[in-house]
Amino acid sequence: MAESSIQSDPTAAVDPIPSAPRAAYAQLAAALGHSGMTVQRYYLLHVLGAIFPLAAGLVMYGWRAALAMIAVLVSAAGAIFVWRRIGLRGGQLRYAHVLWLALLLAMMLPATLASRFVLDASAHWPILPLAGVMLAIFCWLLGGLGAGRIHPVVTTYLVIVVLYGGINPMTPRQVLQRNEVGRGDLMDVGRAPPALTAQDAWTKRPIVPDHSATAEVPASQFLSEYTTGRVSPDRVWLSLEGLLRDRLPPLEDLILGATPGPIGTGSAIAIIIGGLLLLYRGLIDFRIPLITVVVAMVALLVLPVPVVITDHPEWRWLAGHVRGIGWSMGVTFVNYEILASPLLFTAFFLATSPSTRPLTRRGRVIYAMLIGMLAAVFQLYVSVAFGPYLALMTASLLTPTLDKWLRPRALV
Repeated sequence: MAESSIQSDPTAAVDPIPSAPRAAYAQLAAALGHSGMTVQRYYLLHVLGAIFPLAAGLVMYGWRAALAMIAVLVSAAGAIFVWRRIGLRGGQLRYAHVLWLALLLAMMLPATLASRFVLDASAHWPILPLAGVMLAIFCWLLGGLGAGRIHPVVTTYLVIVVLYGGINPMTPRQVLQRNEVGRGDLMDVGRAPPALTAQDAWTKRPIVPDHSATAEVPASQFLSEYTTGRVSPDRVWLSLEGLLRDRLPPLEDLILGATPGPIGTGSAIAIIIGGLLLLYRGLIDFRIPLITVVVAMVALLVLPVPVVITDHPEWRWLAGHVRGIGWSMGVTFVNYEILASPLLFTAFFLATSPSTRPLTRRGRVIYAMLIGMLAAVFQLYVSVAFGPYLALMTASLLTPTLDKWLRPRALV
């Protein structure tokens, strides 16, 4: 019996390293045809799953989120119109595939990029069409549908971070107030300085009059600065307990997505619902998101983190075992790391890509374990905001090796 059915794995019959670009698409289309599903319908069902986190982003970040998404999609479509006519690789590109990837990329970007639509040095909106064009180019370079082993969306995002990661719009700091959800202007925060943190949950927070949004430092930034030892203590020292109590928003805000963040990766509950829909339709393998998240949680509990920061961080393995912290606080810290990062989005919508994941079940288990472990390492010691993307990029480089070592059994 085959390792997985055609319906749950539309690339099961695809050679891990196609000899010709056009052959990869032909094999993928044939596999989908045997299950009665077209390439367009396959990606349309993925879009239905992404509607939930996308809708949460539109509600929390308003019309600027919609503008940012449209800018990426339109620029990607225009770029594909050109690159489809270039060489043999161009013939492998398909609008349904690239537009799905463009939607994912738009969900990974902050809505604040759609701020000033003027041509001057302070305008950052050109990053949006540039992202769409770069995605099309990477799709062409990496092999397109059914051939690329490195995820073009992750590649595009990481290049953007390298080029523009130092500018403020790449670090979102605004979220709409609850009386302005879905319609307010995300940039209407007035002249008041950003709040250090919100002690009250978003649903109970006092309304700031005459403004649509409030500004605050995202939880991902606080966590990254603390775990890398770059945070500045308020007085003489800052403990892990002080970080969780005084500097981070309530966990329910991260579950709802009522904190500053990218358009489609902020709401944990919306991502989980969308991922469960993909699982229900048999489009993704449950092993990848489940193992990825479980391994990441265990690694975050075990790996050394600062338990207190004075003039230098005091690192401890198994922080929950340290006296004065306890397992309850340790698990709470792990929950913040999971919910403040794009790990759930990566596990459900990126790591499950047919061309990126291994072909066999055993290969996918190892692949998911690598992503979970590396995500924990990169989140703790590099950045919470894009650590899971680095983990996926690294693990996907090993996919051809896993396919070579763990070859799928023949269908007959």
